[in-house]
Amino acid sequence: MSDDHSQASGPADSAEQAPAEAMPTPPPGPLFVQIELQARPGRTDAAERALEKIVAPTRANPDCLEFRVLRYRDDPRAFTLLEHWTSMEATDVHGESDYMAEYMAAREENFGVLSVAFIHELLPAAPAA
Repeated sequence: MSDDHSQASGPADSAEQAPAEAMPTPPPGPLFVQIELQARPGRTDAAERALEKIVAPTRANPDCLEFRVLRYRDDPRAFTLLEHWTSMEATDVHGESDYMAEYMAAREENFGVLSVAFIHELLPAAPAA
């Protein structure tokens, strides 16, 4: 469900970030996406329903390796989406789907997007024996 690629893509500590032109090109292949959302006041139920609508079609996408919607215990308006995709191109295709268009049309009304991060695994897990 990769929202907007132009949003945050790493830690917020600017002291450790290199200038944009010096950032390396991300490696091809699988990646994770972490999206932090906050339901707007009075919109928590609608926000939850909007997320529930995208779970099944996202998980059915053959390029989606994993999709989880998490909700914070201490703040029921706060959600984290954890996604694992076969490639950045797969996230782009997912973002152009009909079900995502419907979600995006209602997103502004239901949520404030706190952050979007595109993350590549440094040392992939070893295959199961």
